[in-house]
Amino acid sequence: MTDEDHYFHGDPLGNRNMKSYPDYCRTITIRDSNGSIKELVFPKALDLDRPKRARTTFSPEQLYHLEREFQRNQYMVGKERSQLARELGLSETQVKVWFQNRRTKYKRDVSREAEVKDARSESMAACNLMKLLQPPPNPVQLTLPPYMLPYPTFAHGHVGT
Repeated sequence: MTDEDHYFHGDPLGNRNMKSYPDYCRTITIRDSNGSIKELVFPKALDLDRPKRARTTFSPEQLYHLEREFQRNQYMVGKERSQLARELGLSETQVKVWFQNRRTKYKRDVSREAEVKDARSESMAACNLMKLLQPPPNPVQLTLPPYMLPYPTFAHGHVGT
């Protein structure tokens, strides 16, 4: 067994208790932001040295056609997907993944719009409630002409003496 096949417990510079891993495992030693040494265990089949695949860049024309199809139908499958991929010069996998990502974006956008609408509704409700709870503004003083004033009432209902 090589050092690559072992995981060390304890102080990396002092006493080490070696733990064996199967042959299909690979360990990588790293130092984290706190200065602690960690060993990460990965399957050897996971090719960590392989460069990452380049991200697909879609042309404006491809995006136009993909968006148009998405507006028509959010789920592109079978012959339709094959045909669209051929027409756009893309693989079926690229079209499939584009639609998956676009559905995710659509759901996120709808969720955000609902949150904004809810927040606006709550704000409007709070404003309306505050208006109801505020004391009324100074009452308007009505000045009536003398002929519209009510007649004074007397104790016995008689006018004059």
